[in-house]
Amino acid sequence: MTEDLMQLGVAFTGLEQVTAAHKIPILNERIASGCQILSFLQDRAMIDRGIDLFFESIECIHIHCGEFIVREWLSQLWFAHGDTLSSQDPEHIWQLCQLLSQNTAKPLVFDGNTTTRQWISSATGDHIRWGVIAMLANYVGTYAMVTKSSDPFFQEFNVERKSLLNHMAKVSEMCIGFCRECDSLDDVFIWALFEHYNITEYTKGEVGYAAYCIGAEVNSALIAMGLHEEIKADSQIPFFLAELRKRLRAMVYTAEISIATFLGRPPRLSHRYMNLDPPLDLKDSELFSEYPHELAVAISKLDEQGYNRDGEIRHVTWIRSSISFTKRREDILELSLGNYTPDEVRQHADIIQRKTEEHWANLPHFISSLRESTFGLETREVIDLHFRNVFRQGPQANSLLLHRVLMRKAGTGPAELIHTAQTILSDVMRLYKRVEMSAATSFIYFLAVHGLRSAVILAIELLKQEQLPVYPNEPLLPRSRTIQDLSIFTAKLSDLDPIFGDKDLCEKGQKVISQVLDKILSPLKTACRPCHLCSMQSQQLATNAVTDDMCLNIHVPESSVMMDDFSYDMSVPISGPDHAFRLWLESINSQDSIM
Repeated sequence: MTEDLMQLGVAFTGLEQVTAAHKIPILNERIASGCQILSFLQDRAMIDRGIDLFFESIECIHIHCGEFIVREWLSQLWFAHGDTLSSQDPEHIWQLCQLLSQNTAKPLVFDGNTTTRQWISSATGDHIRWGVIAMLANYVGTYAMVTKSSDPFFQEFNVERKSLLNHMAKVSEMCIGFCRECDSLDDVFIWALFEHYNITEYTKGEVGYAAYCIGAEVNSALIAMGLHEEIKADSQIPFFLAELRKRLRAMVYTAEISIATFLGRPPRLSHRYMNLDPPLDLKDSELFSEYPHELAVAISKLDEQGYNRDGEIRHVTWIRSSISFTKRREDILELSLGNYTPDEVRQHADIIQRKTEEHWANLPHFISSLRESTFGLETREVIDLHFRNVFRQGPQANSLLLHRVLMRKAGTGPAELIHTAQTILSDVMRLYKRVEMSAATSFIYFLAVHGLRSAVILAIELLKQEQLPVYPNEPLLPRSRTIQDLSIFTAKLSDLDPIFGDKDLCEKGQKVISQVLDKILSPLKTACRPCHLCSMQSQQLATNAVTDDMCLNIHVPESSVMMDDFSYDMSVPISGPDHAFRLWLESINSQDSIM
């Protein structure tokens, strides 16, 4: 409206950005609850150490607001209110709670000339807000989430891991609730909400309704702030904040498409109604520079696509490159959920594959080379290994999804699906040899989600292959190697973090794979066996005795019923969509045999 008025030469008043505090009464009940929340900040040493350890962990690479901002928030909080928080004097804590609510009810004030330090100071110190308190609780909680229960941190501060995680999640939830009561809708609020969403999704599972609801609020906040539209630095928005918003938008969109795919639900965000202009591939030190000349030089060193020329893989590098892959995943989801004829499915699949190839062709070589490269133990830095894994698995997951849709809706064969599943499981097994990766939250998710589906596909296809009337000279699946990989993978599923919210689904997937392997490896009566197994399997069992023993140790009691007599529809895990696979796993009774 203001743009139209200006173009018509009409002067306007009263439409300027509101900077006054919202006249929302601060209830005594809220203040009392706030006083209880702030008690977690009494142990300054634990908070400082927890934040330090978080930024030393692999999970810190996923932070979207920058380590510099978080550390400055914490430093200025201690400087202004450290004594009050340490003493927990009731009167002073009460006053601090009032200050927090008053500040949270005020909009953050900034313009295009606001520096990073100025913007940080507007939300901490004497301007401290509930959203910042939520962020600090989120990062301490995230460290508790990603590390092991045996970490010396918990012994040093005499706290139990799960108890600390639950407490920090509760603090974050209550702080976010205070932000809602203050009608606060700003960058700090949506950052805190998104971090809280990540913790909830991990601890309560993607299947849980709690995570789905919080995800909906994240999406709503993003749209309500107008971040689905063009984001650009101008007289009102400083450059660093515009870039941070682009990073956040891409991460929120990716998270939504991921959970929509997993649950088989229509996405609540779509690239068709969003501007997904990617952030520039800048380091935080460059983005937050106080000197315009330094920032200009850093931008000038980027290539024509906006990527760094150093061949360095960073979080923002992944964010920038993944947007197009996520768009294609949304297209695949639409193809899966929509009403299309087989010909239309094939046509749309061709378009998706063509756009994917075009995106690969436009990526810098240091990224596109990851598509075909073999990686694993040779990579020195675990963070570099993690990024390489993320780059590979996103497009591979898309391929797995697309081939399942083609099998289910267009009647294509399983060869490409099997090849993709083999690649994914191979990457899982290679990565698990790195001890450091086994405790990383992102790897646990990768193991449980990407690895599990691929492993179930390979197990069932191997069983089909075993029961062919004539065993092929060049089978799609190498028998010995596949059995070994599936055996090790199934055993490793037992190591999943007890806090992991989708652990129950993984245990049911473990049951499926174990029983399939049990059927393949268990000796059958000669009359019941396909003729090719009589001579071939005895040789295999002799040469793979160690592997077979490993398999049998993790199996449930065997069943001698052949595949045609399964009590569960075994086509679901092969060609069905993710939500059907999830429901299929949920339907499996842990006390029953599936065969």
